[in-house]
Amino acid sequence: GMKRALALMWSNETNIQDEVLRAFVEVFVAEPGTDGKELLPENQIAQNFLDLAGEATVSELASIEEALGRLVKKEIIPPDVFSILWTMASQAEGQLRASAMLVISMAAGADPKIVDSAYRLQNLYDAGLGDYTEEHGDWKTARSAACALQRVARAKVDPTSAKYIILDLITERLVAVARGDWCDDAKEEDTNSWFCAAEQAINAIFTISPAPEKVSMEILLGHQLGIFGSQDELLPASNSTAHSLRLSRFFFVLGHIALKLLIYTEVLSSSVRRANGAKTVKKQESVSAGKKDNDNSDAESKNGSDDEEDDAIEAELGIAAQAEAETERKVADVSENEIVGRGMISLFTPMLLRVVANEEGTYSSPALMLSATLALCKCMCISKTFCEKHLPLLFSVLAKAPNDDQDLRANVVIALGDLAFRFPNEVEPYTPRIYACLRDKSTRVRNHTMMVLTHLILNDMVKVKGNVCEIALCLQDKEPRIRDMARLLFHELSKRTNSPIYNLLPDIVSQLSQLNLKQEVFREIMLFLLCFIKKDKQNEMLMEKLIQRFPKCTSINQKADLAYCIAQLKVNDKCIKCLNDTFKLYKDALFDEDVLKNFMSVVSKAKKNTKLDTKDALEELEAKFNEHAAAGMENVKASRKAIRAKKRAAKRVARKKEWEESDEEEEVSEVEETETEEMEFDEENQPENRRRPSAVAEKTVGKRKSGRSSNRSRRGVRS
Repeated sequence: GMKRALALMWSNETNIQDEVLRAFVEVFVAEPGTDGKELLPENQIAQNFLDLAGEATVSELASIEEALGRLVKKEIIPPDVFSILWTMASQAEGQLRASAMLVISMAAGADPKIVDSAYRLQNLYDAGLGDYTEEHGDWKTARSAACALQRVARAKVDPTSAKYIILDLITERLVAVARGDWCDDAKEEDTNSWFCAAEQAINAIFTISPAPEKVSMEILLGHQLGIFGSQDELLPASNSTAHSLRLSRFFFVLGHIALKLLIYTEVLSSSVRRANGAKTVKKQESVSAGKKDNDNSDAESKNGSDDEEDDAIEAELGIAAQAEAETERKVADVSENEIVGRGMISLFTPMLLRVVANEEGTYSSPALMLSATLALCKCMCISKTFCEKHLPLLFSVLAKAPNDDQDLRANVVIALGDLAFRFPNEVEPYTPRIYACLRDKSTRVRNHTMMVLTHLILNDMVKVKGNVCEIALCLQDKEPRIRDMARLLFHELSKRTNSPIYNLLPDIVSQLSQLNLKQEVFREIMLFLLCFIKKDKQNEMLMEKLIQRFPKCTSINQKADLAYCIAQLKVNDKCIKCLNDTFKLYKDALFDEDVLKNFMSVVSKAKKNTKLDTKDALEELEAKFNEHAAAGMENVKASRKAIRAKKRAAKRVARKKEWEESDEEEEVSEVEETETEEMEFDEENQPENRRRPSAVAEKTVGKRKSGRSSNRSRRGVRS
């Protein structure tokens, strides 16, 4: 229960956060019933934290870290608790060791001093990245240690500094983790556990290393040597093979290093801009100080010097702006062309693309395909040109992914969200294919797609018009989380001043009516959406738009659905006038009981509204409804009767045609029989063949004559 309550730490209301934090202290830190004034023993607090972190999910860990960080900042947790955790991280084994290191890394996020010292770094090296981790392949502990290292400041090159020396040793161990030197190729589970540790190890390298780009090259060369056997070969020979798990690890590292190089480049660019800005401010301050020193000079010389100084400042500011623009241009060139275009990573992209395309079906390992696709997505996030070129390949992978490989499809959807946020113009033509993932059979894929689209729509990164029907259908999804997320999206859209839901409703109605949905599904969706139409003007305009759609409907069910939507709107005098003025558009549908019931409900609703001054118009409209409903029902009955008569007539014509065809066949057969008899008679009357006919022949001739006479009698009866 407390874990679920910790999710409220992300609430926007401060009092809710404070209440959750107070409950956290009472449960895990303080003695029960003391209102947080008396703390538990340090050993008990440490054990509570270990139990809490050891059984938590990823989302729960984020909430725990937030709560723990606030307690550390407020100095509520005794320092001895962390000393106990360090001891457990050094001496314990298995999950307990990893949990202790994880809690330490969480606390270090609020207070880096917990790990940022030479002594503590040595403890971290021994406990998290030492011989125990290597021998047991304890990737959870290695991951936690790498997370803790990300709280440490970047090392300055100083061979005489103890901190620099230990960080250099830690970097070597992080390189070994990132290379997968301790992985067992015979166990796929080992590599699956390695991925998280490698990701955090690379993150830690880019945090503490003074030259992370060089360390990254060392990691890639190590993978190349392990896969291909030589650093001189960038691709394997045609007759050689590589282990799929090694390739998986290599592609994972390749993609993550490419992404971290982009982030590192942007960090350096920001540092340069800040340094230039500080330099400019310092010069301006020095000029201002110089002006004060010259206050005693005469007015003319002072005015002349002021003009010169102002010109110098403007020139300096122009040079600074030009330098900043040049810096941004260089950073953009590095991002666009250097990392995946001309750098070392570009040497491996052809092999990466070949594996992802898998045109011949050579690569059957799910882990390999997942890792390669993820690496491609990360490389596409770096360069706009690279992204635009390989977007068709990525959507092809999404379309061809096996039904049982939901991890691949879910990862691609998340990556497409990142690409749409970074390069919206390039991804925009493929937006309908992203929306199509909302109909995926996998609940996980649909959930990820809904989260991605919610994020993009609320940040105005993708257009919702034209595809909003897919979002509306999620209101009736089988998965509660997807339904709740769709409801949240529409609630957030309803808060905007430009009334997006009102503008989208006609498209939603049009598209949903063409999908042949069950009536209850359509109406539940529309009932929810129409609740957001609250302004009288919007009700009037929407009613008119819905009525205008009646002539375009192809079935009475569609007209009944439109009538249901109209019945849910608020009614005023203008709405009644609209119903009267446009009566001819929907009068032909009033024969249907459902349509009539919905329109009559509008009239009943209007009668209850005492503000309405259109009682005569209401009575007239109600009479017209009843009159045309009765007339329409008679017309429908007559139409149905005519259709039945037409079907009967068609059947009679078909039977008559069959009889005529059978008569023609009989006449043809009679002609053929007559010709045959004549030929036989001629043969019998030859001098050499003339003899008395036998009794059998006489019987046969008699039967034929009787048959022909019976056929003639039947034709007489038909005529």
